[in-house]
Amino acid sequence: MTSMETTALGVRREAQGVLPKRLIWLAVLLLPITGLAGIGAFGELKGSATVYVLTVTILVTVATRFDKIQIPPPLFVFAISLLTWLAVSAALNFGEILTSVYHGRSGFNKFATSSVVLIFGIAGAIVCTTLFQRVSDVEKLFVNPLIAAIVACAIFAVPEILSWFSSAGELLYKISTGLFHTAQDEKGRATGRLISLAFEAPDLSYFCGFACPWALFAYRLRAKNHSLLNAPVMAGLPLLLALIMLLLSNSRTGLLMLGGLIFAELVYWILMRGMRLGALALIAAIPVFAAVVLVPLLALHNVDATLAAGDVSTTSRLALFSAQLSIFAGNPFFGVGFGQFGFHAYPVLPSWAWDSYEVVNWFETFDDLPPTFNVAGRLGAELGAPGLVIWYGFWATAIFRIARAAARLPRNSSLNFLNVALLGSIFSLILGGMSNDPFRRPETWILIAIASLYAGRTTERPA
Repeated sequence: MTSMETTALGVRREAQGVLPKRLIWLAVLLLPITGLAGIGAFGELKGSATVYVLTVTILVTVATRFDKIQIPPPLFVFAISLLTWLAVSAALNFGEILTSVYHGRSGFNKFATSSVVLIFGIAGAIVCTTLFQRVSDVEKLFVNPLIAAIVACAIFAVPEILSWFSSAGELLYKISTGLFHTAQDEKGRATGRLISLAFEAPDLSYFCGFACPWALFAYRLRAKNHSLLNAPVMAGLPLLLALIMLLLSNSRTGLLMLGGLIFAELVYWILMRGMRLGALALIAAIPVFAAVVLVPLLALHNVDATLAAGDVSTTSRLALFSAQLSIFAGNPFFGVGFGQFGFHAYPVLPSWAWDSYEVVNWFETFDDLPPTFNVAGRLGAELGAPGLVIWYGFWATAIFRIARAAARLPRNSSLNFLNVALLGSIFSLILGGMSNDPFRRPETWILIAIASLYAGRTTERPA
């Protein structure tokens, strides 16, 4: 091979490596856009703009950089364990999955579409681990477009906020932000609840809650060589915007996630680094995991107060969680099969559930399956106790690695800031899972990729 041919080959390989990076940058930028009418073939994922770009990213990476694909051991163990148990649970419930029909949807169809969501997420995580090999990659390909997405949401939030106060603002909204929503989705708009580029207020709240730890990470990187009084103000603007939009969305999901971030910051800087408790600091993480089940259980215990207050949203979620607990109690080990909650929920709904018009819509009016919301409830009902252990075991292991490494990281190192951002993001995701199903959200799988690569890492990879 001549030197000219060698040079041409090198340029071609470099170009092949650049395209997936540009695509993943774009995929992260589009994370808040979740209200697209979408392509029906994408099923449960069709509303997310990120999914389409991430699909192309996966295909391009496999086609051009297959030899570069690396699967970190934590991700490999997690993916194999989850997929294996999904298959075991499905095999043992196959007869019922095959014959279940509800609202015109078959159990096998739902199992297939839910499994595709899971496989797609794992494939996306693998691609991200291939592209995020260095901390600088995480910053350039994930954090920077995430910051750009926050700013874009804030810009498009302006006409929406104006629409709350004037007809001229409503017209401006329809010309700008309204273009990102279908007519049907627009029915979910409510004055005083910001949705910006997202499908609905809880979606925007979830995005902002997910983005906050990484906006704080970006601020720390830019301010690490400055004193507190001299820190660049503009570096903190994206974090401030994310917090404002989270509050304006008026959603409990975002507040739960924000609480997770604040708690993680206290645990990391006081217990893990200040007191150098190492793995003992894991004790502080127990309330976060316990809250996923205990908070809904306590709410169920006081459901009369919720009903008296006319809180429809909470009533609906508690009703579904109650049904999930009943299904789990009857199938504690193998569950009823992935994606099968909707086929088993109706008979075990509590009588008070019908006080919620949302429950009536989900089970009687709408020709579709009911949502799941609580991820712990869904996993317990569909995959049993082993499903819960696999899912929360991955996050517990990542927290353990972060706790063990925290005291050994230099105060102003990028890895130190990355580890605390990971802890905040993990706590936020766990608490956000009380009212959201994370499997169909690309944010979840990107976080899984970063946690697999960097949780507890104390040295940078060689260039």
